[in-house]
Amino acid sequence: MIDAARDVLRGFTLLELLIVVAILGLLTAIALPGYQRSVLVGGRAEGRALLLQVAANQERYYADHLVYSGNADPFATPASAMLTSVGGLYRVSVTSCPGGDIEHCFVATAVPLGRQTADTCQSMSVTHTGLTSASGDTVAECWH
Repeated sequence: MIDAARDVLRGFTLLELLIVVAILGLLTAIALPGYQRSVLVGGRAEGRALLLQVAANQERYYADHLVYSGNADPFATPASAMLTSVGGLYRVSVTSCPGGDIEHCFVATAVPLGRQTADTCQSMSVTHTGLTSASGDTVAECWH
């Protein structure tokens, strides 16, 4: 009778619990870096979208004034020299092309902020001709 009661009240042993905790720790150690990389890659879309919006605004400004603006948002009142993405992951600024002036060419550059600074793409750029570039990783990887 005592053996039957002991079988009913039997729970997990400490060894079984340690094995379960070890397995969960191993799964977390494998999955977490992949998840973090996916979050960073997903954050790049925010930077690319803002860059393309800035480039489109520059082209609209050029169509109206026949010069490009040194402001990332030339239509804002007052004009914004830099724009920060909605999620706060990127800041975009506009400069003149190397060897050129802002009236005839521009380079819009997105620099990561906050948690996005851990990304391998340290900056992404687009020019007035639509040429894309990146630093820290390949252009194809950053603009993918």
